[in-house]
Amino acid sequence: MDELKDVESVIDRIQYPERYELVKKLIAEKSVEASKAQKPELEKEEALRELHREYKNQKSKVWKIFRGATLMFVTFRMIQYLDWTIQQQIIGALVVFCIYTIILVGLNEYQFNKFKRNFGKRT
Repeated sequence: MDELKDVESVIDRIQYPERYELVKKLIAEKSVEASKAQKPELEKEEALRELHREYKNQKSKVWKIFRGATLMFVTFRMIQYLDWTIQQQIIGALVVFCIYTIILVGLNEYQFNKFKRNFGKRT
């Protein structure tokens, strides 16, 4: 495309009108081809954005926070019942928090992939 534009800028339009018209036609064809090549990519990006927006609207973050807080409270009460030291309680709470986070991330990925497969069937 750059070469065609260079040729267009230096060609003698009066002496070679046919060549000039040919170069203009080739530039127009290349522009159309380039826009067609970009269109599927843009449509794919927009479909993924729509998928993400719809998925986010379906999920309730409050519910996840509530489950996590409940789990941490129950864990903390169990740790206190075991008569652990403060350091052991802190470490235990951190371990439970890490495990909960890993499980939550894994479930979220699974649910998103399942949602994505179902989304593809609808479109």
